[in-house]
Amino acid sequence: MDLMERAGTLKGQLVSFALSARFRRQLDTVFDQTFPGGVVVEEAGASLVIDHFILQHRLQDGDSVVDKFVLAHPELSAEERDMLLGWKDVVEGIFEVRGKSGDSISLFNLVDELTYRTRSNLGKAAFRSLKKGMFLIGRVVPLGDDWLVSGNLAAFPASERAALLTQAAELSLRSPELVFRNPEKLATARRMLADQRELFIELYGDELIVVPCDVLTERVNAFWNAVAERAAVTERAKVDFDFPEEMDYAETVAIHFDPDTGLSFYFDFGLLQDLFDNPALIARRRYRETMTSYLRDDTVSPAAIRILAERDTEKAGVVFQKLLKKRGFSWAEHGEALLRKHKARYFETPQLPTNIPVSETMAEHLRNTRQGQRE
Repeated sequence: MDLMERAGTLKGQLVSFALSARFRRQLDTVFDQTFPGGVVVEEAGASLVIDHFILQHRLQDGDSVVDKFVLAHPELSAEERDMLLGWKDVVEGIFEVRGKSGDSISLFNLVDELTYRTRSNLGKAAFRSLKKGMFLIGRVVPLGDDWLVSGNLAAFPASERAALLTQAAELSLRSPELVFRNPEKLATARRMLADQRELFIELYGDELIVVPCDVLTERVNAFWNAVAERAAVTERAKVDFDFPEEMDYAETVAIHFDPDTGLSFYFDFGLLQDLFDNPALIARRRYRETMTSYLRDDTVSPAAIRILAERDTEKAGVVFQKLLKKRGFSWAEHGEALLRKHKARYFETPQLPTNIPVSETMAEHLRNTRQGQRE
């Protein structure tokens, strides 16, 4: 049995394993979260949910269903185990059909701008109705040097190109990790980030500035206008912020150009600067609650606390001694472990640039879309 046939057999067994009573409660929870009210709109949507649950959803112990399947089948060969575990490296995208060859199809992903030679465990029949120029939305997983369709593919005619380019752009902004599967995209983004950081420091004197909240929009727009001017873009920046509730009552905000990700914003940062200068302020409720929020909120980057602590590590140790009620706490000795405990997701996955480089085709489409919206 060749690799393609074995993949088809194992995928069927894997799906049956995932749909067994062992995982029913957890899968039901995922469906309830995905389809509020319990109404599953279409079979393709349900298939994608199940596929994600099998390959990417973390169970309570941190494993995925495919991890459990491999553990439950010690008779699998090393090649089969590697193939199954490799399926966790899922590529999600919006694909343009570029051509067919034998039982494979060439798919160009509008999101990461890479080409995937793809096969299906259904053979040629799976691609019979597809023509060059059509589009597919779906998922593929590694299969040796090729890729394998995982879950159902949704097909669209070539006439939907503009709408799907817009959808691909929106997906790229929501999930930059999908774009940065392409190493050239990541390298370009990091170069852009380095140039922008240099410009931010040139403009404001440091990679972090603390300002009153009411000038935040002005400062950020001034920065993006400087970026546009350097790039010889004539359109002026006007950023509309959608900030969390913290901005409603915060007095200050730190604007930080993180060298790994780009612009970040930390509300009431000035308050915490005062706290780290005078740790006795932790006795006051607002200082204590703000510091607790910075530490326990996993949407706040650990970079914010590092910046505060590294100004004076001895005083930082006193702040956390009082906050955590741990007399022996030392920032130098315990600080990193504390951040890893409360900011686990920042350490589990690489931090990626927030600026997304796009191809000229995508850039032209977005310019035309904006122009059409103005008219």
